[in-house]
Amino acid sequence: MTMCGRFAIASSKDEMLEYLQEYFDIYDPGIEFRLPRYNIAPGEMIPAVVYEGDRRYFRLLKWGFVPGFARKDAKPLRLINAKSETVREKPAFRSAFRRRRCLIPVTGFFEWQATGKGKVPYYITVKNRPIFALAGIWDEYRTATGEAGAACAILTTAAGGELLSIHERMPVIVDETNFGPWLDDGIDPGKLGALFFSIPGERLALAEVSTAVNRPANDTIECVTPVNKR
Repeated sequence: MTMCGRFAIASSKDEMLEYLQEYFDIYDPGIEFRLPRYNIAPGEMIPAVVYEGDRRYFRLLKWGFVPGFARKDAKPLRLINAKSETVREKPAFRSAFRRRRCLIPVTGFFEWQATGKGKVPYYITVKNRPIFALAGIWDEYRTATGEAGAACAILTTAAGGELLSIHERMPVIVDETNFGPWLDDGIDPGKLGALFFSIPGERLALAEVSTAVNRPANDTIECVTPVNKR
């Protein structure tokens, strides 16, 4: 895995609803979603906060962005990540970055450290933040075969702090104070660059977890249970 390819929402549905109310004034999500989820993989439908028509919504998006040039294909290219350093210029992402940014609430994400004995999975969380939000972009699409949907990609940035010893990249984590600017489709996108540095590395907590997380079919609490903490 070269970037952010797996995450978890290891919270109850009630905890997620409280989070949506506190930070987004969303009291009725309007969608059905299952929680907790301990091992979410690309291609799945994931809950995200979007901004449309002067309102914030909670909706399901397929994890795997479909760029405009791929929408004419019967099986379009799906991109799970977008580099924050180039998202403003890349033809695949620049339009969505300008007008359709989203926030993806999670409890943690996974990265794999390469060792002499194979890749070791780690579950990364934010200290004192049971739920936090990843920066994403999204858009609607229709393929040549008539398939319609809405899909997203998670933005990534350079890793920092202790995480750098495990992986060189990490998802962009948006601080609560920047939720408004990130979702606002009327803001100048050039003013959002400061968010790409993500949160300081010392605010992250790393825990080695079971290799059970290696298989997307394993969606159990074992995937986020620490084996060794760092």
